[in-house]
Amino acid sequence: MRPSIAAVTYPIAGDAAERPLLAVWLLLALSVVVPVLPAVPVVGYLVRVLVASERGDSIPEFLADGRTLVRRSLGGLVVCLVFLGVPFAALLVTLYGIVSLEPGANAPVGRILAGSTAVLLVGILGTYLAPISLTTYGREGSLRRAFSPAALRPVAGHAAYFFGWTLGFTALVVTAGVGGALFTVSRAGPLFGTFVLAYGLLVTAYLWGRAVERAKRR
Repeated sequence: MRPSIAAVTYPIAGDAAERPLLAVWLLLALSVVVPVLPAVPVVGYLVRVLVASERGDSIPEFLADGRTLVRRSLGGLVVCLVFLGVPFAALLVTLYGIVSLEPGANAPVGRILAGSTAVLLVGILGTYLAPISLTTYGREGSLRRAFSPAALRPVAGHAAYFFGWTLGFTALVVTAGVGGALFTVSRAGPLFGTFVLAYGLLVTAYLWGRAVERAKRR
């Protein structure tokens, strides 16, 4: 099967069929009503998908080994906060600095541009490293190992990982854009939007997991 077809069909392939996709969709849809909490298990499941795709396995069952799912969810949140929380906080500081300017005051355009560029670069770097760290954590169950330079550096510097990460990031951006647009549809918009987002997250996790595997193999 061609890699592109394998990525598109991965969320509904294997013995689990469409059940994991429906579970992720349901939790994301619930998170629209109850913010954050229902989406927490999704983090742990995406960690599980990263590991499964790295191994070349089909998409795993969502509810298999619930205790491990909870642990991976909490650990995955820690990894995401470390890699993505810092640039997000820096972005908030930059935005606060802009909106807190006195009316008529000369805006420090140079500083704003420099700060925005730095935040963007740090955010991209965090997004680039996070899949490696999450896959390592899911495979070994150790946060210390997940943040180890010895685990991050060989994969991050490999061209095969860069290519696969770019494919996954593109899939994530496209599905997030389409999902966001569908949110504007009256009444059923959130259902349509969260379904597209759920599908896109699983495809992205597959592509990133395969990218980690190819980088380690070559």
